[in-house]
Amino acid sequence: MVGGGACPQQESAQIIYPVPAPLAPPSRYRLFKGSERQLVERSVVTLQASGFYWGPLPTKEAHAMLEREQIGTFLVRDSSQGNHLFSVSIKMESGPVSVRVLFLKGFFWLRELFSDCPVKLLELAVEKCQHTPLRCQNGIQLTLSRPLRRTRILSLQQICRRCIITHHGREGLAELPIQPALRRFIEDFPFKI
Repeated sequence: MVGGGACPQQESAQIIYPVPAPLAPPSRYRLFKGSERQLVERSVVTLQASGFYWGPLPTKEAHAMLEREQIGTFLVRDSSQGNHLFSVSIKMESGPVSVRVLFLKGFFWLRELFSDCPVKLLELAVEKCQHTPLRCQNGIQLTLSRPLRRTRILSLQQICRRCIITHHGREGLAELPIQPALRRFIEDFPFKI
């Protein structure tokens, strides 16, 4: 065959079956697009770095874990309701309660507080609760004081990072004479909690 464009005999005899499109992984969350998707992905990474994000922990187990903790201790977990991403379970005087974190128009909401980062939102909630509790629609007052981490003992680097952020704030990092590697470590998780 000269200059032919036909396939060799062996390949042309091959039967090609239509391949169905792969199934999307099961998800109980709505689909996010563009910047909203990036925000949610970044938020999950930040929550995982926090040490107090417990993933798909059932409500009953979260409440059992918090039962023996101090009042105000909280953890973040996946919401058991499909139209919400996260829930915060908190040890209250009356026992553990869970509150959904709303995600609306690019912001995470916990009562009247909001932020584009769930860890920053919880940091704001802890600061606010030092003065006044958060009020729920049903009259329950929420007090958040400290997270329940998967690992209770922080590394020396984590303790130093928290101390630097507490004393200098996120805004003050640029002015500190610290090595680039340390600066990156602090900027990876620039939160007080």
